Amino acid sequence: MNSSTELISARREEVLQSYRSAEVTNRRLYLEGDTNATEEYIFPNQQEDANNIVDIFQNRNCRVVSIQKKTKVGADGLMLEVAKLMATHSDDEFVINPKNIRILTGMSNVKWEKDMIQKAPSCFKDIIFHHGKLSKTEMSNISNGLFFIDEIDTGDKEFQRLHTTLKESGILDVHHMIENNNRFVFISATMIRELYDLYRWGDLHQLYKMTIPPSYIGHKDFLDKGIIKEFYSLSSKGNAEKWAREDILENYGDDFRIHIVRGNGKSHAHIHDACIRNGIDFRDHTSNDRIPETVLKNIFENKIQKHIVLCVKRFFTRANLIPNLWKLRIGATHELYTRKVDNSVQIQGFPGRMSGYWRDVIESGHKTGPHRTSVKAIEQYEIIYNDPFGNNSYQSAGFKKYGAGKVVAEPTLVTPKNIENLETCDLPVSAEDPTTIPIVLNITPSEYASISKISNQWDFRTIAGIIQKYRPDTIPELERIEQEGGRDQIVEPTEKTYSVYIQEFVDAMNNNRKHNHMGNITKKDKSKDTFQVYLDKFGHRIIISIYNGSKTKKS
Repeated sequence: MNSSTELISARREEVLQSYRSAEVTNRRLYLEGDTNATEEYIFPNQQEDANNIVDIFQNRNCRVVSIQKKTKVGADGLMLEVAKLMATHSDDEFVINPKNIRILTGMSNVKWEKDMIQKAPSCFKDIIFHHGKLSKTEMSNISNGLFFIDEIDTGDKEFQRLHTTLKESGILDVHHMIENNNRFVFISATMIRELYDLYRWGDLHQLYKMTIPPSYIGHKDFLDKGIIKEFYSLSSKGNAEKWAREDILENYGDDFRIHIVRGNGKSHAHIHDACIRNGIDFRDHTSNDRIPETVLKNIFENKIQKHIVLCVKRFFTRANLIPNLWKLRIGATHELYTRKVDNSVQIQGFPGRMSGYWRDVIESGHKTGPHRTSVKAIEQYEIIYNDPFGNNSYQSAGFKKYGAGKVVAEPTLVTPKNIENLETCDLPVSAEDPTTIPIVLNITPSEYASISKISNQWDFRTIAGIIQKYRPDTIPELERIEQEGGRDQIVEPTEKTYSVYIQEFVDAMNNNRKHNHMGNITKKDKSKDTFQVYLDKFGHRIIISIYNGSKTKKS
């Protein structure tokens, strides 16, 4: 056995012993009643998923695996299991040095970091970094590395700290990934925007959905069982009183529970007053007025003499665990009402924290809820989770999707333009996806001035002549649609509507993204092939937007 083989073997054994020690510690804590310990250190479904992910890295030309999951299905255990398998792999050419692993997040979440470090085997405790510690990651010289980014859809915008840290390390470069044999794992329950970026990485990216065991219960189940109900504004005396009386007192009576509401400056006083009037104990739990962990533990784990309302800010959100013992003591919850709903925020809020492995408890008759949030957000999430590129809608910070292929999204750190030496591919096309990537033609000022009008209508013949010069390959398709009566409007957007039309089309074209504004198409026309022409008088451009409506016809 040469020195290199001996070193690899020694690393394997250290990781395995560290892992076994963590297993034993978790078992002891669980038997002692520690609510943060779990019955199994890593559950069978997590082990199975981890083995599948390692196989993807070993057997496919893949640099990134994005892991889509449901809230509280067990991403922490999955990451640790993948790290263990990669660091103890039997193939000396494939195994990685545990010191070349990083577990990161763009969240400013000290508790996430604390919980991960507490759970991790000792060999991985010093490779875990949340947003505030990213400057200490030391990734610049890593080869044969594995980089986990948990909750990838948080803090991943262009030029935020996570992006700049990775960029400055030089690892957001396909050549660097291949030459240095580095791999990435991205995880989130709500990475819809990121999937639209990652799918354009082609074979370098693979989507994997975590296994959902029968014992798990989540948003759809809550919705089907009437546990999730519509939220409403609590920023009035009447509505705050309604919530306190209907969801708490009339619903639970003498079954005293802890109820959680997300408040703000407008609703806080009304909720507080409603609790006082109805004999409910009101307590703030915010970053400025935080209830100590020992007090929370006492509230949730010991008998209480009256209903308690916790009014929270920035707590019980994504990546935060509510132990099952605590879930049993929770009654009603109410997310912060907003007119403009962020679907991801609602998914990751109270209903997401209440999901997990306790289906048997609820189905045996245990009462929980109502957990109030946007019902529409839950319904849209369940649809898009199963079919990210289908004819569905979703909106979150920096991302809006309207039907098949109609997407407006801000760039992220995984947007193709932010990845050096990436050869992009088209997004998957649904069988019913009628949209196309816009065609944007930069023409000369004189050519633009030559576009004529007939009876105050733009002359398509003049426009087609210019298109013929720059993109002759499109002319047969446009002529066919024209002959079939499918040409729609030719418009010249004003300065006021410039960003809504011109800039969105240009951005879509630059990012090789399908996008379409077909506002004049009526329902009866949606099965026809159509095109629109937009004239950019400010940038001297012609934009052609083709809508292949015949794709929507059912066979």
